[in-house]
Amino acid sequence: MENKPLIIGITGAFGSGKSTAADFLESLGFRKIILSSFLEEEAKKRGIKEITRKILQDIGDEWRKKSGTDVLAKKAGELLKKERIKLAIIDGIRNVGEIDELRKDQGFVLLAIIADRKVRFDRLSKLKRRESLTWDLFTKLDRRDLGLGQRKTGLHVAECIALADYFIDNNHGIDEFYNKLKKFSKNIKEI
Repeated sequence: MENKPLIIGITGAFGSGKSTAADFLESLGFRKIILSSFLEEEAKKRGIKEITRKILQDIGDEWRKKSGTDVLAKKAGELLKKERIKLAIIDGIRNVGEIDELRKDQGFVLLAIIADRKVRFDRLSKLKRRESLTWDLFTKLDRRDLGLGQRKTGLHVAECIALADYFIDNNHGIDEFYNKLKKFSKNIKEI
């Protein structure tokens, strides 16, 4: 696998542990690319000072409608080529178009992180992130993120999870999650 690129995409509902998985894989030498960082840059260019998850969702929907459902994956691909990155983790895959684009290259695998809604809400409630979450706001954002009632150009995490090559359950403690990630990383590097 030394000469071939290995690109791991991570999908999962928000609060499932995608960022933790990406950070772990980054510590093993993978270059981390966060798809939402492209949206955050755009929000800042627009002068938005308080960036919320909804604002990022709206910009992402706008971009996918204008430039195609694969727009964020293409931006990541451009970065991979420009910097000649051979080991990468792409955090935050939320639309099937992104998967289709990334699967054009050999060496791409999709990892889904799975966690129950209550577990995810409890985790997110303890973090100071983009906005303070109530159960109602979490439910609204989660439904949109998963793709319920969304157009093709919207978010479709549930479909992305269904298309994953590998799945890791993250409903328990961090040590168990790290052990599963270690096993996954060892197996994936042997392909």
